This record gives sequence, C-alpha cells and structure tokens, in this order.
Amino acid sequence: MKRIVHTTLLALAGAVPLAQAADLSIRIDKVGSSEGQLMVALYDAGGFLKQPLRNASVAASAGATSLVIKDLAPGDYGIAVYHDVNGNGKMDRNMMGIPVEPFAFGRNAQGVMGPPGFDAVKLALPAAGLATSITLR
Repeated sequence: MKRIVHTTLLALAGAVPLAQAADLSIRIDKVGSSEGQLMVALYDAGGFLKQPLRNASVAASAGATSLVIKDLAPGDYGIAVYHDVNGNGKMDRNMMGIPVEPFAFGRNAQGVMGPPGFDAVKLALPAAGLATSITLR
C-alpha cells in the first residue's frame, strides 16, 4: 500500500507545473556605431524609470545589436535602452536635461515633453517567451 501511495504522489508531483521562466529577446536597431555599449533596463509598472528589475548590457554593433534577458516570470514589462557611446556608464544629457546619447523605449513609444508612461511601453511577456525590436533615436 505504501508503494502505491508513493508512486501516486510521484506521478502527481510530475503533473504539477513548475514556475515558468521566459526569455525576452531584444533586437536594437539603428545603432549608429560600434563604440560603447547598449544599456537595457527592464521595469515593472511600480518601478518604471526608477528601479529596474533587471539591467543588461551588450557591446554595440553598428546597425543592429541583439541580446536576450533570460529567466523572467511571464507578465508585463517596460524596456528602456540607451547607447552609452562614450562608455562612461551613464546617459549623458545637455544642460536642459535632454539626452544627447541615442535612446529608445519598448514598443518604440515616445513621450511628449518627457519620457512615455509605462502603459505606452509595456510588453506582455508570455511563458513561451517573446522577441521584440526597438529602434534607437
């Protein structure tokens, strides 16, 4: 009897899905040069442009550059990207606070007199993963 119960529990344990992790593939287009790095920040709604959930970087490659952020829980995410051309680890801005290095947001959203809101940039990441592209400006 113990053996039947043990076998049944093992079979049921195999039927219960584990927490799924998805991969987000990002292609960044209109990379102006191979200098520096592309810096990517991934946000949830509560921390958009304040506290990233994940940061990633990849060496710039003129034309297009791709990267994959692995093992994400399915859900809604916002993406912000900038090309750190001079490699100083920050987005350079002019005296008015306007970025002087190329940047972009998920869904190629654009803000009016500032960055776009989370709803404009959010992507729904399914359990199967997602591939998206963003164009620098």
